[in-house]
Amino acid sequence: MSISCIHPVLSSNQIDNLFDVYQIDKSVEIALKLAVQHPKCLYLFMQRYTHFNGYAGSLVALLASSIGLSRHLFNSFSTPVVDEADRGLEIAAKVFAATIDEHSDKGARFVPHRTLAQATLKSIGDYAGLTVNERNTFSILPDWMREILDKTIQGYKGEPNNVIELIRAMGFHAASEMLANREYSIIDRVVRYDNRNRGFDTYLCQINGKVEVDQGQFSPWYWIVIHGKHQGVGVEDEHFQLALEALDLVAKYRPESHQQIQQWALQGFSEFVVIQQKLFQIISQECSDLLKVTA
Repeated sequence: MSISCIHPVLSSNQIDNLFDVYQIDKSVEIALKLAVQHPKCLYLFMQRYTHFNGYAGSLVALLASSIGLSRHLFNSFSTPVVDEADRGLEIAAKVFAATIDEHSDKGARFVPHRTLAQATLKSIGDYAGLTVNERNTFSILPDWMREILDKTIQGYKGEPNNVIELIRAMGFHAASEMLANREYSIIDRVVRYDNRNRGFDTYLCQINGKVEVDQGQFSPWYWIVIHGKHQGVGVEDEHFQLALEALDLVAKYRPESHQQIQQWALQGFSEFVVIQQKLFQIISQECSDLLKVTA
């Protein structure tokens, strides 16, 4: 039986019906509209965002590893020989595909996405005229950010040989990919389109769209648009589709009901939504507070 014959565990339409996607997007947009009002606020926003996303590649790899180490949890029912029946690595491969891009971007001389994020952050720091000491002050993580990172790591990694925790983590992963696609698109729209020829968009033209980091010269905005873009899609959309395919394979190779697998996946999906919303709501408050100081 092919994946295409199975009713999907999760789909974009189901998610839209279950979650207030408009309000989720609104939290991101509110934070950005505050951030673009002052260069230091934009730096604050991007420092938080790049730091949070800097764990993505490693966490995806960790989840794929947890699934791969649990390969005998996922078996073909049509294959009676035990050593010929395990299919866990088929599922792990769907998840792992996302981390390949994160660790080696083929469109940017195979550097990690973390390098590209650092290029973005550096250019915004230059735009804001921040000193090294000022940038390092922004890098001191507040307790709330540490808490969010801890919860993200716990939600993402899964637990080898624990089918419930693995499926929850796969739902968590699916949410991360879906919402990231939307986040990057909103960032691209607010910073570069809604504020065309103003602020950071003007600065990018002044530096000819290039910034120098230790690994070479890169576009400061490539990290954004490779993931998601206004009126377009990036790799996050592909990663989201692969995450859904991974869940469909789980349904194919597990004895639990389709409904049960969906329930576990949605638990993880919901957990990530809560984390993501808290992230942007607190960033909004930080930007608002910083605007009062810089006024």
